[in-house]
Amino acid sequence: MTTQIQTNIAIGQGSGTMIDRALSSMDADQIPAATHRPHERDARFRSFREGAFVASFLRQSAMERFWLSDLRRFYLFLYLMRESAWMRGTSGRFPFALVAMRTQLSLARLSQLLEMAHATGDFRRQRDPRDARQYIFEPSERAIALFERLVDDFHADAPALLERTPVSLARAGRERRAQQLLFIDAVLRFLGGLDLGDRGVGSLSFMLAMLDLHLHSPLATTDLIRREADRLHVTCVTIRNLLRRAEERDWLQRDRRMLSLSQQGRRRIHAGMEAFEALVAEVLPTVAEPPRTGDPRPMRRRPFLAHRMPGWAG
Repeated sequence: MTTQIQTNIAIGQGSGTMIDRALSSMDADQIPAATHRPHERDARFRSFREGAFVASFLRQSAMERFWLSDLRRFYLFLYLMRESAWMRGTSGRFPFALVAMRTQLSLARLSQLLEMAHATGDFRRQRDPRDARQYIFEPSERAIALFERLVDDFHADAPALLERTPVSLARAGRERRAQQLLFIDAVLRFLGGLDLGDRGVGSLSFMLAMLDLHLHSPLATTDLIRREADRLHVTCVTIRNLLRRAEERDWLQRDRRMLSLSQQGRRRIHAGMEAFEALVAEVLPTVAEPPRTGDPRPMRRRPFLAHRMPGWAG
C-alpha cells in the first residue's frame, strides 16, 4: 500500500487546487434564492427527509453506520462499487491519490479505511494483475445488498421532489447496471462539490440539522437540540456544537428562545435543495410529462450545476 501511495501521489493535485479555489471564491450573494413555489418544495423535502433513502444514512447497524454516516466514507463506498468488476464487468482502476483528493481524506486515513473495509469483509481485496503495485476491490454480498437497497430507495423516494411518480429499476441485466451507474456518477458529482473536508459544515449531521431547522422553524433552541439529537442519533453536545458553528457563519438568527435560519442560511439551504433537485433530474429517466393543471411550464430536466454546491461551505 505504501508503494501504491508513492506511485500515485502526483495524480490530481492540480485539480484539488482548482476545487479549493472554486469553493473559497463563491460568495453568499451569488447563491440563488428559492425558486418557484418554495412552500410546495419544502413540503416535498419534508416527505423525502422522512423516507427510506434518508433513513438508511441514520441507521445504527455497524455496516450502515460505517459507510453512510460520514459522507466522505459514502463517497469511497460508491467509488469502490463503481470500479468493481461486479458493476463494470471488468475491474476498474483505483488511483489512490485521486480518490483521496476527491473524498477529501488524507492518504493515511484513506489507507486505514480500505484496510478496515477488507478486514470487515465488506470488500475483497487482491493485487491488480495488470499492475502489482495496485489493488482491486470487489464488494461482498452485504455491500451489494446495501448498495442496491440505496438505489432502489432513491428511485422510490426522490421522484416526488420533482412531482413525478416512483421509478422501478430494471430487475436485472445491463439495463439495471446502467441505471445504477448513472446513480453513482450523479451522486459522486454532487458529493464532489461539497466541502466535505470541513467538519464544521461538511458533515451529514450539520446538513440534516440545518435542513430540519429550515423545514420546521422557528423552534425553541432546547427543543431543537433534543429533537435533532434523537433524529440524528448523536449527543446533545454534538448538536450544540453544530449550532455554534452555524451561528459563527451567520446561518442562524435568534428571537428570544426561538431559533431559525438567517437570510444567508436560507439562501444556502435553498441552493443545496436546488442542487439536489438537479441531481434527481439527472438520475431519473427522461420522460415527457404533461404540465400540471394551472402550471404553464412543463417540467424540464436540468443539467447538474456543480458550482451551486459551495452553498454548503462556510
